[in-house]
Amino acid sequence: MNSELTVIVCTYNRGHLLSETIPTIFQQNVLNDRYQVLIVNNNSTDNTSEILNGFIKQYDNLSVINESKQGLGYAKNAGMNTATTEWIVYLDDDAKVPKDFIKKAISNINNSNFQCFGGVYLPWYKYGKPNWFLDKYASNSDKLSEFDILKEDFIAGGIMAIKKSILNKFNGFPVNLGMSGNHVAYGEETFLQISMRNVGIDIGYDPNWVIYHLVNRYKLSPWWFIKSGFASGRDSWATYEKQVSMKKILIYCFRSIKLFFVNLFQFTPKLITTNYKWQNWLIDILRPSVLKFGQIQGGIKLLFK
Repeated sequence: MNSELTVIVCTYNRGHLLSETIPTIFQQNVLNDRYQVLIVNNNSTDNTSEILNGFIKQYDNLSVINESKQGLGYAKNAGMNTATTEWIVYLDDDAKVPKDFIKKAISNINNSNFQCFGGVYLPWYKYGKPNWFLDKYASNSDKLSEFDILKEDFIAGGIMAIKKSILNKFNGFPVNLGMSGNHVAYGEETFLQISMRNVGIDIGYDPNWVIYHLVNRYKLSPWWFIKSGFASGRDSWATYEKQVSMKKILIYCFRSIKLFFVNLFQFTPKLITTNYKWQNWLIDILRPSVLKFGQIQGGIKLLFK
């Protein structure tokens, strides 16, 4: 039987996690010959290569390639160019999948007209869960109640199925956006989805197609949400292809200040409740304003480039 899809996992210095995540991809309730697994090693300097060499000996439908250009966009595109199946499923390297992951993906491919669809990531608390940490901080489970068109918002790049022909149509993912080594950056999958929608391609979202995504140690701090918010704002100019101007930058300055005080008055009274912690308060107060500061910084950098 010819394989129906290729699961592509791009990885960078996650050898300590791959021993837990990769086996779940092969513990499926469908035969291994129905899918391929392709790991793209993006210049890892830890024990990733040794871990992957061990897995290659265990699984006939697993292959590994190396991408020397640093960045998630480069790694995803290398996987795209190597895959030989009609469909590609992108999966994060710090995610575990249930036993019906492949079966549900194949069912969606065969029983829908979507050329691209995504699913749900739920939190995997490998390192514990602080009493202030909310599941919604690490999940996208609230978009739709059934498999349908996602008309607003975007599917997550860490659980995305897409036809290879569609990726080729848009030359894959932009390489100037997204994570690069240890540099926190976003936007490559959002940019692609915007481009798809601009030409009338519908994007699906299945609330029953699930992965369990690691809540890493560094994410167990409110400061992570502030840092990631800044990065999202900074990268939004390129992600949404917005034209930069001093007027827009000044508007973002005003909005950041306004948001801070609006949220300050809205969320501070909640501190007297037992379930609302100071960490939640910091995230609610600072993240929206810091996101705007990221837009300001990114805009100024582009304006005076």
